[in-house]
Amino acid sequence: MAGVPSIFPVPQHARVGTGAPVPLTGHVYIVAGSGTDQASIDAVQDLVVGAGGTTELVTAMANRREGSSAVYLGLEADSAVRPVLKELQLDTDPEVRDALGRAEGYAVATGIITGRPTAVLAGRDSDGVFHAVQTLRQLLRNGSVAAVRVSDWPLMETRGVIEGFYGTPWSHQARLDVIEFAGQQKMNTYIYSPKDDPLLRDKWRDLYSDQELRDLRELIDAASDNHVRFSYALSPGIDICYSRLADLDDAVSKLDSLYSLGVRSFVIPLDDIATKVQCDEDLQEFGSGQANLAKAQASFLNDVNERFISAKEGVLPLETVPTFYNGSASNAYKRELGKALNPGIVVQWTGEDVVSHRITEDSAEAAGLTYGTPGSPRSLVVWDNYPVNDFSQDHLFLAPVIGRDANLHKTVRGIVTNPMIQPYLSLPAIFNYADLSWNGPAYDPSKSMNAALSLIAGSDPEVQAAVRAFVDLNQDWQDDALTPSAPELRRDIDQFWADYDAGRSPSGGLKARAELLQRLPELLPRMKVPGFAQDGSTWIAAAAEYGRGVEEAVSMLEAAKRGDTQSAMQARGNVQGALTAAAAKTQPTLELGVVSPVLGDSELTMFLERALQEAPPN
Repeated sequence: MAGVPSIFPVPQHARVGTGAPVPLTGHVYIVAGSGTDQASIDAVQDLVVGAGGTTELVTAMANRREGSSAVYLGLEADSAVRPVLKELQLDTDPEVRDALGRAEGYAVATGIITGRPTAVLAGRDSDGVFHAVQTLRQLLRNGSVAAVRVSDWPLMETRGVIEGFYGTPWSHQARLDVIEFAGQQKMNTYIYSPKDDPLLRDKWRDLYSDQELRDLRELIDAASDNHVRFSYALSPGIDICYSRLADLDDAVSKLDSLYSLGVRSFVIPLDDIATKVQCDEDLQEFGSGQANLAKAQASFLNDVNERFISAKEGVLPLETVPTFYNGSASNAYKRELGKALNPGIVVQWTGEDVVSHRITEDSAEAAGLTYGTPGSPRSLVVWDNYPVNDFSQDHLFLAPVIGRDANLHKTVRGIVTNPMIQPYLSLPAIFNYADLSWNGPAYDPSKSMNAALSLIAGSDPEVQAAVRAFVDLNQDWQDDALTPSAPELRRDIDQFWADYDAGRSPSGGLKARAELLQRLPELLPRMKVPGFAQDGSTWIAAAAEYGRGVEEAVSMLEAAKRGDTQSAMQARGNVQGALTAAAAKTQPTLELGVVSPVLGDSELTMFLERALQEAPPN
């Protein structure tokens, strides 16, 4: 892809096109048939205006203004788009034909049509057209579209976000922002499943109020505008009686209330509940034991599928989260579920563990058979518990997504990321998952994360440096060998002690990092995505205190070496004060009270403690 601007998710095919870039700084015709997706048209218009140009929307080109450019937009079969594809000799290009023959596939190309610089954005379907616009967004350089030919489609059918954590649910605005971000990264799924929304779990039978319905409708509409399907997850397992008709009626009524708002995708999670049936009717109907729990659940899910999913127009296959939702090995529960559950119902699975550090193609293939039958493997969606931090709410997980097989798309229907309680801090990982699920074989964790951080930080070099320094402090993920804690900080600390032990003047890298950490509260609010700094405010404040402590520790050691006892003692007090301030309990949680933000695992604390030992008080 030499000469082609970086595109994320990484496309299947991209190469330099013929001719010069297409300027969008002047008058630009947007040629779109009457049935072209309005969200895509609006997005192209916004891009042109952002580039400094003016737009004129037309359905066909005739003799138009000299010096103008054109952007053709629509389905491959549209009368406006097809002739342009033919003139640019794309109609017979095998890569383009391949892309436009697949769901959500698209092609973007540039060239000269009747003497006018032209870009064409063709989609296999309206989703593909929208994805083409997201690629166009990344092809803009200095107000012009780079000369390219891109032919692309996703390898996974389901690519998205599940708000499925315990803890403070996201705000309404955060959900809107995450949905928009996900759509721009070509994701297509948002699953509404916050564990602490009482109307999903504890009070699952209750219907929503008018205001709650209005908020949900806004989310559903926002998802539609961004070509993301809003999927609603009802979790009745806490107190359901699977054989009770009234409970089935309540579940169907609840789902129907969401259907009336436009929801066409539904999940019935049965995770994190009792591992046996809980009412007398179920005991009489199905019996006790894990196999009979699976039989009871399958009966209920099959009834929901028959009465609601199959009976409603346009509804996607029902999905569920089993009570035993991890591991590829069989057990009595899984065997019964595989036999009894309607084969069209999709299972969400977390990998070998609840929080899986590795998810392999072989493991997923085995799980498909475990949750299905030997002749009919179950369709799986991976519910991936990264970067979720509800189990470790004093930590942030900002390392790149690793340990997922490149060819996982061959054995699963898709993958959804369960993010952190902090929505905007989750955006880098969401970006990674979009890249991974679109084109796993081309996914490079480091390059993908670098692109994500550049996107959310904005163009200011100081801000970008600050973001990377902060992210470096939040790499550790359950002591994973591939995500070591604070690798850049550790490099500077190791160099400092190597210089110190050898009697050399320190290289200055650690001191510069300490100065940068102290500026985080000033620099990070200037990010392109300000919610990142708002989400991380307590960790940022703690990082600044650690930065102050490191700078004071360096001064203390220098003063001690030259025999300046007074300065060393003053710096020592400052180091101890910084340690105390950094470790203060400042981060509120929903159920755990106020906790202390953890940064760099123990790297910062260990450095400061060693420094205090190296310069003991006299």
